[in-house]
Amino acid sequence: MKYRDIRQPNYRHVGNYTPRKEAKEIVTGKALFLDDFSLPQMLYGKIKRSPYPHAKITSIDTDKALKLEGVRAVITHKNMPQAWGLGLPVHRLLMEAKVYHVGDVVALIAADTLEIATEAVSLIEVEYEELEPVFSAEEAFMEGAPQLYDRFPGNHVDNGIKYFQPDGPWWQIIKGDVEKGFSEADFIASDKIKFDKMPAPLAPETPCCISRHDGGDEYTVWASSQSAHIMKLMAEGRIPNSNVSVKTFNVGGSYGNKQSLMTTVLSSCMLALQTQRPVKIVLTKPEQLTSYEVRLGSTITAKIGMNKEGFVTAVEGDWLVDTGAIADSVQGQVGVGLGEAQIVLAKCKNWFMDSHIAVTNRQAAGIVRGYGGQELNSCLERLLCAVMKEGNFDPLDVFKKNYISPGDMFTWRDGRTWKSRSSLFFKESMQGAADLIGWSLKWKGWNKPFAVNGSKARGVGMGVIGNADISEDNTEAIVRIVPDLVGGKRASTCIIECDITESGMGTRSNACKIAAEVLNVPYEKVSITEPGTKFNPSNYGLCGSRGVITTGKAISNAAMEAKKKALDYASLYFKRSADQLDTKDFMVYVRDTPNLSVPMFKLGPKELSIVGYGKHMEMFDIPSCMAVFVEVEVDLDTGHIALCRICGGADIGQIIDIKALEMQIEGGIGSACVDTAIFEENILDRATGRLLSSSLIDYKWRPFNEFPAYDSYIMESQIDSFMFKALGIGEISGAAGASAVLMAVSNAIGADVKEYPATPSVVLKAMGKI
Repeated sequence: MKYRDIRQPNYRHVGNYTPRKEAKEIVTGKALFLDDFSLPQMLYGKIKRSPYPHAKITSIDTDKALKLEGVRAVITHKNMPQAWGLGLPVHRLLMEAKVYHVGDVVALIAADTLEIATEAVSLIEVEYEELEPVFSAEEAFMEGAPQLYDRFPGNHVDNGIKYFQPDGPWWQIIKGDVEKGFSEADFIASDKIKFDKMPAPLAPETPCCISRHDGGDEYTVWASSQSAHIMKLMAEGRIPNSNVSVKTFNVGGSYGNKQSLMTTVLSSCMLALQTQRPVKIVLTKPEQLTSYEVRLGSTITAKIGMNKEGFVTAVEGDWLVDTGAIADSVQGQVGVGLGEAQIVLAKCKNWFMDSHIAVTNRQAAGIVRGYGGQELNSCLERLLCAVMKEGNFDPLDVFKKNYISPGDMFTWRDGRTWKSRSSLFFKESMQGAADLIGWSLKWKGWNKPFAVNGSKARGVGMGVIGNADISEDNTEAIVRIVPDLVGGKRASTCIIECDITESGMGTRSNACKIAAEVLNVPYEKVSITEPGTKFNPSNYGLCGSRGVITTGKAISNAAMEAKKKALDYASLYFKRSADQLDTKDFMVYVRDTPNLSVPMFKLGPKELSIVGYGKHMEMFDIPSCMAVFVEVEVDLDTGHIALCRICGGADIGQIIDIKALEMQIEGGIGSACVDTAIFEENILDRATGRLLSSSLIDYKWRPFNEFPAYDSYIMESQIDSFMFKALGIGEISGAAGASAVLMAVSNAIGADVKEYPATPSVVLKAMGKI
């Protein structure tokens, strides 16, 4: 990585690499994950799933399963103890007399062992009457298309919901005068682009949970979720009048995808309610691939105008979104996608971009890293390439000219207009990454390779994306300076109370680092409470790269308040004003006479902690930026694409931890991001509605030993986000990579490629060879 520091302070902990708190436990196999955990009298749950994409259940016989020794419960739509719903807004029940996708829930089984539960699944006899399915948003909206749910006439999901848009639904960008904008354009391009293969992020640890009914409307859920608060929020919206306590462990990857786990959680809770025993459900890898949430399907028909200076003058389009068989808060993703389009094309004053969300008979599509932005960006930036090609523009120049600057206005997913107060240096970060990949030498023009060696041709491409969710939702934290009760050498310690799950990003360790920096104490002396909703202050969770700003701000404010109280106590002790004092290693000392010091534990009330409280309040006025540059090599005979090199450019403000930053940026290669342009896709057999990519042999993804070389240009411009001036970047680190790859492939082969993923057959077809 190459860094450019801009007024970087000299911190004791922040900005330096620190071993993560859980590092030793992870590498020695001692870290606790959900499947390592069990409860007394715990049962094992399994789900009988539909083999059809759309059908009526005409009969279901559970007698054989119930007679199997060790089976404790079998639940179907006929004997559900409670009518719990799915979706936001709720539009169906957990189980119904109909099934809506292959893998839909038909029956729930709880048994003494996993083997017994699995056998019981095979003993349930079900007869179906197949119904006509729809497999895309375009099909779902056609006149005469099969109607899935009464709640969504014409299969059209509600435009916006109050939770995301408190002032009223927002699903369109309507600004300025589009006709006038096109009249001012020197170049216009229009097209239909699809990003509709609905790839799966495939976290190594599959979705799993244990649920216990605690009596009345009380439940406790242990889950592999990266966001306990989100799970609690969603579960309580589905289980009427409930109080759900959520606890989490280390999470074996999530990539934004393991948030509410709602179908799995409701299934487990229902079995726990029925049996009055804890029930564990762990999805298999095929279940994760075929029945769990994947990336949204996206189709855009649009037109873009650009003037001869390279500024976009008008955008007009219609975005169709396929959310599969369950629409679960997808309106937020659509809002983010529309917002991110404005961030990339911030200088455009004339917009009419509409959106329509459809339910279909595909498996549910929902939250994945990139959260709506990648889905729209992958389509819109391919169309942007067409208009840049018309004007023979260098895309680097166009992206730099059009990207958001401080003072630019945009509408975010809440439907409100915000003024950017983010970095002045996004353009420089783009240029820095371009220089790393050698853009000025390798960019030869549109559809032109920079090198050809026999049948191998090389091309470069780029994409840019930004996100304003990095300071979304409210968060609170408590920091306690805990006294040494016996007055020994241990001195004090610091405990952070904040609900933060560790899902691989190092967020819990960074929280400790921030508190240690504020208090000027050893990092090793700071710890954080176990994650969970019941005993911690509220924290929305890890999503949208919000962890850095929101938990960082709440914890630093709480630590500052605790520090202020310690200084106020010391002011009375020393008979000096508090501004003459400072702290180090749980001591308070007089600045101009450092040998005058006192341990913190001697200052407060006897045996009581010095406590500080801090919070972050939601805002959307600090968008981020990630530029991705790629170099590919294409075999002109076979159509095979090799991703040779990636360079990223970003201004992230102050780095909190260098290794965590590297991991977040390079992690964007996977999790259904960059490789959705080359080979990651879910392949649907339209005759059966089943996926042909239902195993890790058939679903193509990149192993670690095939990762390309990655370099990045990182700026630290001390953005005014919170005390430590940092931004989150993980959400979008690879989100512009797919569109960058298709640009590079088009340049390498000398022909436009518009289809995701660009498999060998797609490449050869674009070249006119098949």
